[in-house]
Amino acid sequence: MNYSNETKPAKILNLPSLQELNEGFFLTRDNDTTYYSMKKPENNVNRIVFDLQTSDVNICPIIRLVSCTSKNKKYSSYQSFVVEPKDKATGITVVMMKLDDPKNFFCNVRMMPLNTLSDIAEPEADSKLLTVNLDKANYVLKTDVTITPSNTGEALYSTHDVDVNAISDLVTSNEITELKRELEFQGAKLIAHYSQEILDIIVNENAAVNSTTMPMFIEDYILQLPTDKLKELLSANVIAGNLSTEIIGSNVILDLNRDWTTAGAFISYLL
Repeated sequence: MNYSNETKPAKILNLPSLQELNEGFFLTRDNDTTYYSMKKPENNVNRIVFDLQTSDVNICPIIRLVSCTSKNKKYSSYQSFVVEPKDKATGITVVMMKLDDPKNFFCNVRMMPLNTLSDIAEPEADSKLLTVNLDKANYVLKTDVTITPSNTGEALYSTHDVDVNAISDLVTSNEITELKRELEFQGAKLIAHYSQEILDIIVNENAAVNSTTMPMFIEDYILQLPTDKLKELLSANVIAGNLSTEIIGSNVILDLNRDWTTAGAFISYLL
């Protein structure tokens, strides 16, 4: 078995928690008029854009809740977030999350290092959220992280389906190997560290809402979270997205698209 597929502790000692990080974040929330549907205005109710401003540096990642499709398949069982390192950045990620039950929390990251959000957005798709179509991207790379609790309650994680071959025509085979290794290990571990904090938020908040039935992890529920919990949820997604963009940029994209350096600056600011 590949070591990356084995379950390992998700928590990294000596890293700041989401709660600590959020003391330096300012979350702003606005209507996402850029991607409103003109044909069906009633679909715009949950089309909201969030800016995550930092207190010390001029970096403002942007995150949206979206509906995600690919190959005529809608990922309706996942809640998806699209992350831009900055407004209109070339180099974006879609983070897809699903809570099957308290024992399985999936964080699947789809990386599009040479696309803008406008390249994949479908504002007129019949959805209350903005729809993004992964098939429209030039290149899609992926890594999947699964979080599970152990018998002692400690969060564990494993990595699956890391695939970076989409850009094999742009870089060398050695660069592909190194990029995959970076995403499988350092990238996945950091994503898992902050995803396991989200798991606690979701399980605890769901329990507070209904002690007998866990509500689905859907946009209406997310948008009604208390501000501090919402900020932690969104910032974890922003970290996953910017981390992935930075890893791809620093390993293989380099000068093909320099927007990845904004993601790199954000991760450096945090860690």
